[in-house]
Amino acid sequence: MMKYTLKYSVGGIVPLLILTGLMSGVAGFNFSNTATAESIVPPSTSIPKPSSPLPKNIVKRLLKDASKRLGVPVRQLKLFAKPKIFPNYCVFNFGKICPRIYKPIKGWVVVVRGRGKSITYHVAKNGKFVADPKAK
Repeated sequence: MMKYTLKYSVGGIVPLLILTGLMSGVAGFNFSNTATAESIVPPSTSIPKPSSPLPKNIVKRLLKDASKRLGVPVRQLKLFAKPKIFPNYCVFNFGKICPRIYKPIKGWVVVVRGRGKSITYHVAKNGKFVADPKAK
């Protein structure tokens, strides 16, 4: 039976360990079990917080529009709103060419349901809204 032994020279391993230590510190490697996510928002841009309550005048306009689109009386519709920050105004211009510049818009994603039908709207804080053609 043959035995193989590996012999390392101290002059080869020590510089390798030092180089590995330096590279992990310089490159920012982190061998911990926790992970962090970095924001994709430019540091100079602050993210506005959307306001939660949907104004009554917008609710009335949405219900009226949904009633026409779905063919369901307003009194039989239910509205569910969730605050959202849209990355830019392109979400209100479906099918049009639009520059993708980050300019956040406070608003809501609103789902209106009635008689087994539903429609999803993107609503801006200023009252502008559009039915989402991609929503089901």
